[in-house]
Amino acid sequence: MTTSMGNPHYLPAVCIQVTIINFTVTFDGLQEQLLSMVVKQERPQLESQRSELLSSIAHDLQLLRDLEDKSLSLLQKSQGHILDDQDLVDTLKKSKVTSGEISQRVQQSEETEKSLNKARLKYLPVATRGAVLYFALSDLASVDVMYQFSLPWFQNMFITCISTPEDRPSSADRASSHLRGTLRPSSRGSPDLAPQKTEKDPPLRPSAHDLNKHMKQMIDRLTYSVYRAVSVGLFSNHQLMFSFMLNTSVMRSNAKYGDIVSQIGVIEDTEWMVFLQGSVLASMMDEDTLQAHDGLSAMQRLESQSQGVVFQRPRWVTPSMWRECQYMEATMPVFDHLLRSVMSNRVQWELFARTEDPYHIMEAAFDPAVIAQGEENINHMYKEIFHWENLSRFQRLILIKTLRPETLVASVRMFVNDQMGSKFLSTGAFDLREVFEESSAKTPLIFILSPGSDPGGQLLRFAKELRGSTLHLDMISLGRGQGPKAEELISKAQILKGRWVFLQNCHLAASWMPKLQEIVDNFNKPKADVDPQFRLWLSSKPDPSFPISILQTGFKMTVESPQGLKANLARSFGTGGTGAVSEKLYDDVDKEASWRNLLFGLCFFNAVIHERKKYGALGWNIPYEFNDSDLEVSILQLDLLLGMEGEGLPWAALRYLTGEVTYGGRVTDDWDRRCLHSLLRRFYCAEALEPGYTYSPDEVYHPLPPSFTFSEVKQYIDGLPPVDSPEVFGMNQNAEKAYLESQAKELVDTIISLQPRLSGGMIGSNKSSDELVLEMAADIMRSLPETMEDVEEEEEEKQTSTSKRDMFHCLSDVFKVAAVPGEKRARSHAPTPVADGPSHPELEALQPIFQSALVTVLRQEIDRFNNLLEIIHKSLRELCRAVKGEIVMSEPLEEAYNAMLTQKVPAQWKQAAYESCKPLGSWVKDLIQRVDFFASWSDLVVEAANRVVRPPPPPQPMSRGQTQVDAHDLIKTEARETPRSFWLPGFFFPQGFLTGVFQNHARKQGVSVDSLMFQFEVINTNPHDNEESLNDVKQKIPVRDWGFKGPPPPKEGVLVFGLYLDGARWDPSNHSVMDSLPGQRFCRLPEIHFLPAQISTTVPVQQTDSPVDNAFKTKEEDPEKKSYECPLYRTSARAGTLSSTGHSTNFVTTVHLPTDHSPEFWVTRGVALLCQLDD
Repeated sequence: MTTSMGNPHYLPAVCIQVTIINFTVTFDGLQEQLLSMVVKQERPQLESQRSELLSSIAHDLQLLRDLEDKSLSLLQKSQGHILDDQDLVDTLKKSKVTSGEISQRVQQSEETEKSLNKARLKYLPVATRGAVLYFALSDLASVDVMYQFSLPWFQNMFITCISTPEDRPSSADRASSHLRGTLRPSSRGSPDLAPQKTEKDPPLRPSAHDLNKHMKQMIDRLTYSVYRAVSVGLFSNHQLMFSFMLNTSVMRSNAKYGDIVSQIGVIEDTEWMVFLQGSVLASMMDEDTLQAHDGLSAMQRLESQSQGVVFQRPRWVTPSMWRECQYMEATMPVFDHLLRSVMSNRVQWELFARTEDPYHIMEAAFDPAVIAQGEENINHMYKEIFHWENLSRFQRLILIKTLRPETLVASVRMFVNDQMGSKFLSTGAFDLREVFEESSAKTPLIFILSPGSDPGGQLLRFAKELRGSTLHLDMISLGRGQGPKAEELISKAQILKGRWVFLQNCHLAASWMPKLQEIVDNFNKPKADVDPQFRLWLSSKPDPSFPISILQTGFKMTVESPQGLKANLARSFGTGGTGAVSEKLYDDVDKEASWRNLLFGLCFFNAVIHERKKYGALGWNIPYEFNDSDLEVSILQLDLLLGMEGEGLPWAALRYLTGEVTYGGRVTDDWDRRCLHSLLRRFYCAEALEPGYTYSPDEVYHPLPPSFTFSEVKQYIDGLPPVDSPEVFGMNQNAEKAYLESQAKELVDTIISLQPRLSGGMIGSNKSSDELVLEMAADIMRSLPETMEDVEEEEEEKQTSTSKRDMFHCLSDVFKVAAVPGEKRARSHAPTPVADGPSHPELEALQPIFQSALVTVLRQEIDRFNNLLEIIHKSLRELCRAVKGEIVMSEPLEEAYNAMLTQKVPAQWKQAAYESCKPLGSWVKDLIQRVDFFASWSDLVVEAANRVVRPPPPPQPMSRGQTQVDAHDLIKTEARETPRSFWLPGFFFPQGFLTGVFQNHARKQGVSVDSLMFQFEVINTNPHDNEESLNDVKQKIPVRDWGFKGPPPPKEGVLVFGLYLDGARWDPSNHSVMDSLPGQRFCRLPEIHFLPAQISTTVPVQQTDSPVDNAFKTKEEDPEKKSYECPLYRTSARAGTLSSTGHSTNFVTTVHLPTDHSPEFWVTRGVALLCQLDD
């Protein structure tokens, strides 16, 4: 049995019954094969001599073995004394002489082989480049299953490239070339067709300089040919990655085999790993290394220790960036004193942070005079200049990826351009005529589809252009029951003259794919009768069921939707009637005067909603697959409604049909639908018909005058900027930065997926991978309690109150008693007495506590956390045993092992945990904070229960000299069972907490829960909620202090803290939402008062001692103040499973925030509240 899959996965039951042999070519093996091809082409007699020599050596070695076997056979058959057998003695003497001659001949042959190999190795750089290119291709299958390339295909391309004659030289060059005897193959076909040299007329050997030049030409031709052939079959978001991988693969091989020919530099393994896994490697650094690389000079460190001086890093450098820089400084000498320079030389690094092109700014040394100009009155003792001009080009990328990730993609483009030339950045667009001419009847032509793309129209146009009609093209869309019809079409088309068959959507016929593979394999059989003009066209989305052999032998082309507003509009107004808007449709004189304006606006709206998805969650919560049919149907609706009689334009009908039915029918998220309607109102409105109206604040995009002809519209589209402004989508520059950062992350993550598993040696540590995993597992188990009840109590609490564990047991019994009504409850769930705990009558006194809905929420949250903690500890204990070899390493344990090495949360933990996008280190720290918050809350419940069971003694009179304690810092002294302020992000199920608040209020007021809604007020009275603190989102939130210390909580409702604004900021001075500052996407929101109130009623104003209540109820409403209904999500991903309510499971609730702008302004900006950030 054989398989074409490079890394097949079989069940264990199959593996134990068969022997699996890996015949996949290795790098060294392929290098040797390609070297033989090159030498055979360039020095055929050298390769011929080597082949003859190897054959001679093998023949002589066989003769030696035959002589040995004959001698042993004679000795075995000899009878009597062997010296008496004269024939045996003569044979042995003869064998000895022959053996000596053969051994001498073999030794001479081996010496000759060494000299031949030495001559052959001069062409090793060509073979090495070929092997590097092939393995770069073979890795692409890990990116997309459709990226399959076979070894025979690559070998044919390799032979073609090395045998292709170079550009015709001048007469002088030809003369000198002939004198030097440089070989120039005269045929483009097989190397066997090149003129052969004879022993009587040996070629003159080229000089080393000419040989290197010749090899460089072959290498460049091979590299570009491979790039061009492969890039046509890659999606646009993978083409830059492929160019970069070709470049870096060559540079990494240069570090091992030398850079004799290409002269593009080298990349060491340490540099490569820091570029890819910098954050992971930095998270594994020990504390001693961190302290040694703190960015302080010896004098600054002395001042910090002796005088308490605090030296802070620049605000734009995040903690994760700083830690990566520490690792770079510790492991790479070229980055010595990097942190000290960042700390001291603010002018140099502010320049680095602000420039749009950090890659090229590092080509020249930083001018020290800039410091004196920018900071004339500042002491320059500690101003250390970082000499970034000494960095290699790739080392520049490392620094950019760490400190300026939003510019990484642009910098990688510049890097590839500098290293290999701009031709390796050209888009891999294909030309159907060229593809057709290069293909054959036995070669399938495969369209790889992206969402919303359809090559059918393009193929029909090409068929008509080539033959004058489309009658020779048979098209069939595969699906259920279409397989036999497709097979019949192919069998007829092979015999008939000049027929084409186009099988669309092969991914919809997975069960028929083996039959398709059989049909294509029959094309290449010796007796196959296929018409030379026959062509088989296939289209499919990426699908693992598509036959690998067809992908390897076929010609692949990717078909994608246009990228950018300009390309989308150009597609809508396509030439030759191929677009949704034809010249006849646009110039129809019978239409209303507003027809052209609204038609162009509709096409612009279609382009905007297509391009918004590049902004990720800021654009759409869920990426939708809008296609051409949506635009075509909307145009028909616009035509129909404008033709109806009536006064004025039917704006409501237009917006409903387009935004709610046609496009809105694909939108499943309510908040995305709200955004879609807000965008549509910008194009379907009366103002759009008035002169001077623009689609964007920069006035670049605007409606076209009705007098514009179809050709003038196309000219306007051709003149649009190639790069879209974020304002036209309703975004700001921070959204553009987020988009660029996501592109950089996608690029790096894709390259990481092609790399081997991270190991201790790659990390640069003396520890193995197993040791690192064991150490991380021990740290996590040490930092997390086994259960919530195991959280350490304060020593004074242990002495003065019933233990938390005992009280938890008691409260659990109370919950169980309350859960079952009647006598059955008393029999089956009788409370269990606890030593020194409350008795059964005392449990009845606890009814007011456990009847609180929030205490029930606490108990449920504790159960969820206990379940998660149990799973974490159990899996880590099993993982440690498996690493030590005590138990079998199961699949979940292996996944956890790999996840910990790459700083990801194991899947087993994710299934039992809350939603989060944090890496493992930040996730564990966040979990510790959550556990601490609920442990502190449970302390309040235990203390409140203790106060009920054992009332405190009466207060003693204060002695002289004793000071009065501020009541704000003694919240726990009150008989409360809830925190002062709630950390909403810390809840497993925040919706349950909000429901609990409603239930408490409904019981207190005697109203229905369904009749309640929240009113919101952002509180600016806390000192830690100043503007500087709110903008510093990387600052750790002291959950215990903010939750349990401070002014008394409100009498009604709850306070909530720890939320973040995404896409906007909170202005404390203006008490409203404002546009975010440049370079700052997130902003922390101050405490919010969630006040339950009955729907359509006002909250009665009551006197209270709480400043929070007073701030809320005495504030008069500003009639000009608008309110934005801001959705609250658990994570920045925003997307989740669609629940029965129509909302995403990631969605929590909505919060109304005051604003000076219209709500649509924030809707199109994608502004939302988040419970947690990604790091």
